[in-house]
Amino acid sequence: MDKNDPPLLARQPILDSGLQVVGYELLCRPMPQDTLAWQNEHGDHATSEVLISAFNDIGIDLVTGGLPAFINFTSHWLHHPPIMPADSIVAELLEYIPPNDANLAALRRLKKLHYKIALDDYDGDERQAALFPLIDIVKVDIRRLPDLNSLPALIEKYRSFNLQWLAEKVETQEEYLRCRDAGCTLFQGYFFSHPANVYGKRLPDSQLAVLQLLQVLNDKDSRLEDVADILQTDPQLSYKLLQMVNSAAVGIARQITSVSRAIVIVGLDRLRAWSNLIALGRLQDKPAVLREQAVVRALMCKSLVFSWPDLDEETAFTLGLFSLLDAFLDQPLQDICERLRLPADLSAALTNHQGDYGFILATAVRMEKGQWHAIDWNVLQGMGVSPAQLEWHYLNALQTARGLLQSTD
Repeated sequence: MDKNDPPLLARQPILDSGLQVVGYELLCRPMPQDTLAWQNEHGDHATSEVLISAFNDIGIDLVTGGLPAFINFTSHWLHHPPIMPADSIVAELLEYIPPNDANLAALRRLKKLHYKIALDDYDGDERQAALFPLIDIVKVDIRRLPDLNSLPALIEKYRSFNLQWLAEKVETQEEYLRCRDAGCTLFQGYFFSHPANVYGKRLPDSQLAVLQLLQVLNDKDSRLEDVADILQTDPQLSYKLLQMVNSAAVGIARQITSVSRAIVIVGLDRLRAWSNLIALGRLQDKPAVLREQAVVRALMCKSLVFSWPDLDEETAFTLGLFSLLDAFLDQPLQDICERLRLPADLSAALTNHQGDYGFILATAVRMEKGQWHAIDWNVLQGMGVSPAQLEWHYLNALQTARGLLQSTD
């Protein structure tokens, strides 16, 4: 994270009674001067920006160091929770969301998904007590209480709900001590730390592929195979999906290197939530020829891998698709591999063309560039691939790629 980059979000630490950091609230940046009014009107977008920046642009492990991220949930996000792993997020239910039947049902669904839920900016309003059976943390805005003398009675009144109480907007040591003595076990405010900007580069997305993906996902007859056809022709979306599935917070023992397997793991419902998140973010395009080049490489690698019976065709496809991610994302391939948490052999194949996968990728790249003299014909012929067959594989990959891309236009 380089401070020469723009601020993508801000974080403010949340501390326990021993003044140890136990989480961070993530805040949208940059923001207009009238922050509160802007958030009230554009809360859905603000949360979208925070989620995209934290999980996709920077990487949640770098942002929070493995600690929970407290993120504002508007009514939209309450009813359409994001794809991100629930154990890495504390859903902050905004104070103006009423405890009606629909919202209580949505909270119960969040609990089934193993989200921890905090009620934001609580000021003692008894009407919100209907939420308490489904709440884990109550964030008390001490600036909105009549005075701090009322805090002990407020906490005692709802002791039977076994809630954690977080004092927010704590600005002095005296306020911290009084909140601690009243029964608060979590703390946040300027006394501990002002929100600090987190810097990074916004990753671009293909607007065309995102909109096409949304169209397919909102078709009641859509299948996982239809989604895979679109995702596998867009390196940026594929990168974001694999980054999400392979994040440390998901905790899958075996690293997923195939886009199609990632789609199966995520499932259609969570893909819908994820694509809605992406669609709410900023959309940028790279040249169409770059996308075509990546898909041709992917198809070429997939066709060649059949000569290596111990290798996986879907992994080979993904490898070819990701081989131009440095051009798509304007970041070094080595950094991208680390953020994707790719196995060492696949990282070496992408960055240095090492190993069998690396040989296949190098062959595809040299064929694409017309570098016939650099192709290792002895190895290829040993695997049963003649020059004529290699040329056929390339021309077939080019034709197939154009057909695939035209189908998503």
